[in-house]
Amino acid sequence: MAGHAELDERHGEQVPWIRGIQFQKTENGNTTALLNEAQQRQLAALATRVTLPARAIVYREDQALEWIFISSEGVLKAFRELPSGKRRITAFLFPGDLFGLAENGHYVNTLQTVTPVTLYRIPNEGLAEMLRRDPELQFQFLCKITHELRQGQRHSIVLARHDAAGRLAMFLSMLEKDRLAGARSGWIQLPMSRTDLAEYLGLSLESVSRATAALVRRGIVTFHGAHAAKVTDRARFEKLVGAL
Repeated sequence: MAGHAELDERHGEQVPWIRGIQFQKTENGNTTALLNEAQQRQLAALATRVTLPARAIVYREDQALEWIFISSEGVLKAFRELPSGKRRITAFLFPGDLFGLAENGHYVNTLQTVTPVTLYRIPNEGLAEMLRRDPELQFQFLCKITHELRQGQRHSIVLARHDAAGRLAMFLSMLEKDRLAGARSGWIQLPMSRTDLAEYLGLSLESVSRATAALVRRGIVTFHGAHAAKVTDRARFEKLVGAL
């Protein structure tokens, strides 16, 4: 990780359990753990809990692969520096997400925290050995990786939209599915900055502002400052999200 000043490892504290990031599925409101206790203990024995402040670099593009990470708390962003000097955010990462996958032994994106985060980092070599010994655990990690690939596909679909309001609505829908909506209040949390949002949606800041205003004017979404939104007309919102 870049810069010891950005890192608080709690003196390398080994987590006694990985309850906070356990692999799980939710069906009909019921959550079921997908790893047995022995698998959780094995994973916990490898993992170290790391806390980072907002805007800290976790790793940089082309850096040699050393760790695989699972997010426990907070939000991160993955981005690439373009030859033009501009930056393109490829994904936002949320609690439970796996990241740190590499190509030819090097990370493919730069990872930076959006909010203060808590991560579990697992040494790549130790994890690879564990997966070779346990096909079931290997399958669960494969499911996690497939989820990350779906995230990339969703981003491509968002960028295929020609209308800025449609891109923004699709992004809000994605955040709802990623558990950033209050179960009771219905407010969708937007911890990222407007600049981050523009870089993810492939829009200028002015286009993001116009898209926000259009959703409000049409009575589809209301915003509370820059960091919260609520769908006010669900039928029209879903119709907009589904219109490609």
